[in-house]
Amino acid sequence: MRRPHTSFGLLCVAALVPPLQAAESDTRADTSAQSQPMLEVVITTARRADENLQETPVSVTALSAETLHEIGAVELRNITNVTPNMEFSYAGNGSGGGNFAQVFIRGVGQPDFIITKDPGVGIYVDGVYLARAPGSVLELLDVERIEVLRGPQGTLFGKNTIGGAVVVTTKKPNVNNFDGVAQFTLGSYDRQDVNASLNVPIVEGRLAARISAMSRQQDGYYRRLYDGNDPNQFGTDRARSAGNSTDRQSGRASFLWVPNDNFEALLSFDLTRERQDAVEYQMVGMPGNPSPNIAAYNEFYAIPNGLPTYGAQWIAPKPWTTYANWPGYNNADIWGTSLNLTWNVGALEFRSITGYRDLRVETKGDGDATPADIVATGGVDIAQHQFSQEFQLLGSSFNDRLNWVAGLWYFEETARDVQRSRQQAGLFEALEAAEPNSLVPPVPIPGCPAPCLLGGPGNPNNARLDNSRTGERLMENKSYAVFLHGVYSFTDRWSATAGVRFSREEKEFNYFEIRPLRNIVSFDTYNLTPVPPDKWDIFTPKLGVEFKPTDDVMLYVQGSTGFKAGGYNGRPSTATALQSFDEEELETIEAGIKSEWLNRRLRANAAVFYTEYTDIQITRLSAELGGVRLEENAGSGESKGFELELTYLPLSNLRLGAAIGYQDFEFTELREGVQLACGMGCKLPFAPELTANVSAGYTFDLGASGAIDLRVDYKYSDKYYIDADNTEAVAQSAYDWVDARLAYRPVSGAWEVFLAGSNLTNEPVVANGVHSVPNNSQMVTYKPPRQWYAGVRVNF
Repeated sequence: MRRPHTSFGLLCVAALVPPLQAAESDTRADTSAQSQPMLEVVITTARRADENLQETPVSVTALSAETLHEIGAVELRNITNVTPNMEFSYAGNGSGGGNFAQVFIRGVGQPDFIITKDPGVGIYVDGVYLARAPGSVLELLDVERIEVLRGPQGTLFGKNTIGGAVVVTTKKPNVNNFDGVAQFTLGSYDRQDVNASLNVPIVEGRLAARISAMSRQQDGYYRRLYDGNDPNQFGTDRARSAGNSTDRQSGRASFLWVPNDNFEALLSFDLTRERQDAVEYQMVGMPGNPSPNIAAYNEFYAIPNGLPTYGAQWIAPKPWTTYANWPGYNNADIWGTSLNLTWNVGALEFRSITGYRDLRVETKGDGDATPADIVATGGVDIAQHQFSQEFQLLGSSFNDRLNWVAGLWYFEETARDVQRSRQQAGLFEALEAAEPNSLVPPVPIPGCPAPCLLGGPGNPNNARLDNSRTGERLMENKSYAVFLHGVYSFTDRWSATAGVRFSREEKEFNYFEIRPLRNIVSFDTYNLTPVPPDKWDIFTPKLGVEFKPTDDVMLYVQGSTGFKAGGYNGRPSTATALQSFDEEELETIEAGIKSEWLNRRLRANAAVFYTEYTDIQITRLSAELGGVRLEENAGSGESKGFELELTYLPLSNLRLGAAIGYQDFEFTELREGVQLACGMGCKLPFAPELTANVSAGYTFDLGASGAIDLRVDYKYSDKYYIDADNTEAVAQSAYDWVDARLAYRPVSGAWEVFLAGSNLTNEPVVANGVHSVPNNSQMVTYKPPRQWYAGVRVNF
């Protein structure tokens, strides 16, 4: 199909600016305006203050609590189907983990979950930054709204918002009203959800509490074609649940204190517990010849012992099936607390946002997706805790022509992860037990001097085939920032925006690795090879101009910047690979329009952008180093594209929505020594050129009997790649995704029953993929297949 270009995006913006004066006069002449439906006012905090979305010069998708309920969003990852130029992966590169948020906006993100690398899209909950990908596939429990800010947000939000930010705001306690809601849901794969929220005024008008809790359980949608016990099950569909299950419980308690009209304090606690099966992968390809390790495993261990050999016979026959034989797990314990203070002193408003979070994640998965024990117990244990403090001062000057916010930010974290990999299980022991120098490698071993013979206790050549290891990483990070942002109104129509932020990042990294089969230490940065601390100073300015030709139309152009912090190569194969990489930086020029037409029944917002991207951080499996995973600054690139979002109320009971996102990235320079399979033609991971979504919601009015609500959502996505080398076998082809929901509610609105379905076209959509060079395999895991669910919701 033909692909649009940025000029088309500019045309969309131009088309929305019509004869503005004529449109305005037509609107005023409409004497029936009062009887027409109007779109609700959408509030956003994209500029760190509550503003009308239509007056905010940022490309934003804002989703209310009602919208989240209608689309069946229970986790943060569910919002991508209604958000242009956004992708969300959650399965951590074959680790077994399913709560690893890997968010991409306009093609910018981070496809790796390791603690030495920072995300490219910031996630904030009630103003508190979540630093790590693990544990960030949030349960949407009692959420007021979600805002997806596209483009670099380096001035107001700071580090690691180079692609944008996802801002989650939970519901505050109400000091005046007692109310609550409860919902029960049953669905496919024995899904059982229960969630409830209760708001209780303790001292009317002054003190209130809001308590929310949920439990969600569902069997896995993957099917294991071999259970490790009955060889007759090979290749059959006598399958059982093999992974990707859900068993999660979450809770939140918030307390709001309003002693007077000038001060409020919001104290919150949250807790999440997960005990789930691992995210399973399935093999989809095995190109080329087996590596020396694989060939030796098959010949010297698997075949003599009557065990399954490793080969292309384990390519899964269809999506959502796997031959993996190691049942894994995906466990997490997460808790946090925050204190938000707001104090009005005259014309000034002072805010304090204090946050602490603690994370424990344990995962284990079958790293080869076969009955052969090539990567028998791949897994990761992560422990992280963080503290953040932000102070903001908001005010206005020059007769309220200048609205400004100034702030200070401090952040510190300690993170530790342990990754265990038992590879070619049994091979090394078999070589040690063999007769000395009795075995000839079936495939030549690089670097092994002739005659290269294996076998016998202590034979140094045996060690060349020992890849089992346990590595421990320890990161200590500190961040400091100061920022100033202001909007100056020259007239009621013209204004200018300017901002600046200075950030300092300080990091320390240590790595310790042992080879358990040989009981040797292969890395010890604490004693043997120290890694010096590193720091980065970053300056991120912003400048823009806004023009309102009418009260319902705003045009803007702006330049903004952002950065993703530097880090360390956390999976070194040699001492020289144990090095840091620099921060990546991004500069974007964006022009856009925010507009409402037809007496606020039609909302049309659009933005076009051009981005220059420097020191791009990529994660790749290095074929030249034997498949070692590397993180490095690859070079520079540029991206251009647009977003267009439309909402229309043709009737009071009919709501239509549509959005389209387009992005086109290309490398302009690759650093010397960087080897990508696709060279300068590589595309960024999780960056489809075109995404589009359409929604329609219709209410059938039954008079005194109530109403029936019907909503259908459709998403289209172009093909996109999963890895930096653009491996075709693990890429996602273009696809269509359809969700639908039917609900009945009485006139009182006291309750609702609903029936809904997701992925009604049953599209196999890749959640993540791995091209394993050492194992000569290509593996993917898919998002859930078609599912149905039904439930009841009670308001009181």
